[in-house]
Formats: sequence, structure tokens, C-alpha cells
Amino acid sequence: MVAAAVRPTGMRTPKTPHGGRLVIPDPRGDATGQMAVLTPLQLHILHLRVVDGHTAEQVAIKLDMSPSAVRMTQHRALQRLREQLRAAGETT
Repeated sequence: MVAAAVRPTGMRTPKTPHGGRLVIPDPRGDATGQMAVLTPLQLHILHLRVVDGHTAEQVAIKLDMSPSAVRMTQHRALQRLREQLRAAGETT
């Protein structure tokens, strides 16, 4: 039997084209301030895509958006989080 790996707290995104993974801090934890840079729509899309595991097409139907708009909103949210986390790392 293989032991389960310990995962960091937070939501995990799909693998990036570079092979790594971005860990999105759990908004219920101490990273709430960092998640505050996202719009409610960005948070909702990230939750549906990352936490619930829905495809862009499924989210698009649910939110009455095009799949490309869902992907673009997700991309911008992740970009904004990267910038926020990078800035937070530079100040500590």
C-alpha cells in the first residue's frame, strides 16, 4: 500500500505548460488578503474550475459566458495572484 502524499493547504491548478503547479492559497486561511485582489467573478471561476473540476465549457454554460471568456478570466485571475504573491514575497 502506498502512503498518501502530504499536500500543501490550498487549491491546486492544473499543470502549467512548464510542468509545475501553482498552489492557490485557501481563501479561508491566512491568505485571504492575497485573494482579495480578485474580482468576485474571478474567484467564482477559479472555484468552479480548480476546486470543483469543471471544464471551461461547463463553466461557460453555467455562467452564460463563452468558453474562451472563462479561460481568459481564469488566466487573468491566476496572473493577478502570481503578481500579488510575488509582491508579498518581496516585502517579507
